[in-house]
Amino acid sequence: MNSKVVTIVFIALCLLLLLSVGGSYWDGSIGLIMRGSVWKFPETPFIFWLVMSQAGVLLSVFLLIMNVKIHRRTSLLLELSSLCSLAVAFCYSVFYSHAISIESNVYGIGILGFNSLLFFVTHLAAADSAEDLTLCKELAKIRKPLAWIMLPTVFWVSSSVCLDYARVENPMWLGAFFPLYVVSCVFYSGLALLVALLSFENYYNLLMEKFLMLSSWFMALLFFWMYLLKGEVSLVSLVLACAVPQLLFIEAVRESLWCRLIISVCILFGILLKCDFVVNGREAHFFTNLHFADATLLFAGIAIFAALFWGIRIWLARFFENDEILMGEVDENSDDELPEDKRYYPPFSAPDFKVVRLPVLCGILAGVAYGYWTSDWINLPEPIAAYVSCVLVCLQPFLHLGFFKSRWGGRK
Repeated sequence: MNSKVVTIVFIALCLLLLLSVGGSYWDGSIGLIMRGSVWKFPETPFIFWLVMSQAGVLLSVFLLIMNVKIHRRTSLLLELSSLCSLAVAFCYSVFYSHAISIESNVYGIGILGFNSLLFFVTHLAAADSAEDLTLCKELAKIRKPLAWIMLPTVFWVSSSVCLDYARVENPMWLGAFFPLYVVSCVFYSGLALLVALLSFENYYNLLMEKFLMLSSWFMALLFFWMYLLKGEVSLVSLVLACAVPQLLFIEAVRESLWCRLIISVCILFGILLKCDFVVNGREAHFFTNLHFADATLLFAGIAIFAALFWGIRIWLARFFENDEILMGEVDENSDDELPEDKRYYPPFSAPDFKVVRLPVLCGILAGVAYGYWTSDWINLPEPIAAYVSCVLVCLQPFLHLGFFKSRWGGRK
């Protein structure tokens, strides 16, 4: 980790936070920070951090499923960023519950957060057991099954939350295109955040930056598609999120750490403007009605995220720095997994399917039972099924190890 860059950025965040707090006293908006009853702005950063809470884990499981070769540290950074972002969103929901009207599918978001924590902890457990090859092999077997369970859960929760928000708060966003738009923004935010986090780690990943540029073109098409459907578009968000990343074509910009950070910040700020556009329905609202209290709320959220993320990152440094276990990538030098991956397995006899079939069956039964007893077949059946499936999958390595130890003990 580049301690110098981290220190500079964190001090800058603290100074901006202090400046915005002082400005809020100057313009008289300090009362809004103290739980102002007419303040609508907290919903914008809340939605933004809710998007970020799904961005890291979505990108991590997607890269794992697609067998994209990334370092274990990259996966851990993405998953940790999701957990920290969820903590920030929770802080907003607690202190400004009167200003945040999103109350639907809270349990679905909580279940997704718990599953993300399980996914993160299994990576840490594998890194901590580098000397125990038996446990490493057992944990390696559940990596991709967990990813296959997590991926549709993120899609389900994101879609149900955004559609319910459109139904209750802003009917303009009703339609099947809105979940696709939201999931694309979540994925794109994860790529932008990944470029920034890798810069703090002194790590330069050209593949992820190419992927970021390709995604920026797709996002530009979505922006224009929304304009054709709704007749409205956030121009500033389009420029920041889609046009600015094209600077990565320039080699000097691409190889500069600070330039990569600035581009990532522009993309994330563009997504923030898009969140405000969804809440308020007009682009000029963010700039024309911006108070120092609004800036204070934004910088406070970023500072909390930075403190949590870097604090946990430093506390768990031995897991991140341990290169013996490569989580989130296919190790070409591994003699244990590579030959098995090259074999052909019938669909219902693949190792991943064997690991996941019984837990998923139990999860589906739990989801169907919940839907039957509550008549809710939209919000929670899939998250509950994913919760049961993830817990059962995570228990398998320890049950197998206990079974084998008991057998060896009995033979002795």
